[in-house]
Amino acid sequence: MTRDEAARTPDDGVAGAAAPQPPVTPPADERPRPRYGEYAPEGWTWQPPADPHAGSSTQPSDAAGTTSQAAAGHGATAGAPTPAYPQAGAVARPTDRAWTIALLVFGAIGAVYNIMQIVAAPSLVLESLKLPADILGTTPPTEYTPGPEVPIAVTVGVIAQIVLWIGALLWSRARMRASASSWWIPLLAGVAAFIAVMIVISVVLTSDPAIVEFMQTPPSV
Repeated sequence: MTRDEAARTPDDGVAGAAAPQPPVTPPADERPRPRYGEYAPEGWTWQPPADPHAGSSTQPSDAAGTTSQAAAGHGATAGAPTPAYPQAGAVARPTDRAWTIALLVFGAIGAVYNIMQIVAAPSLVLESLKLPADILGTTPPTEYTPGPEVPIAVTVGVIAQIVLWIGALLWSRARMRASASSWWIPLLAGVAAFIAVMIVISVVLTSDPAIVEFMQTPPSV
């Protein structure tokens, strides 16, 4: 042992061994702060704690589900479109329907009569003038010469009678199917048919100048 080694005391050795060391700073973690479950171990999942009252809430939930389904069904039914008119064949106005059918039948008979009257009008002109001549004390014409417009007026008058009755039939049928009032339609068609007959007869009478002169002759005293 050298003199220097012998000069060291045990306290110096202990003091050297226990000398403080500088603190070691761990490397900074540059990762973002973990969110919920982000750094969980692989395969680990979180389960909510068991609720002791979970069993008793099953029945109200089922009842709520049934109620919601019923409400949804009711809403679907309430939202369905309602037909604007009743179904075909529905009779909401039996009296109106009976009157409409009766008037249509009467109108068909009247249309046939009007057609016969229109067709025979040119040949019955002289006969129809005898009664006014006797009342007025004048002499009626003995001959009748129809103008060129007479055949056209007769044809139009016949077609008008047919069209008016068919139109009244179709219109009445549509309104009866809609349960709407329809008795007045055959009456309206009848008035129009009568006006058409009067127009044709007027054309037939005024087509001959001799008849026009006779109708303008004042009655004898």
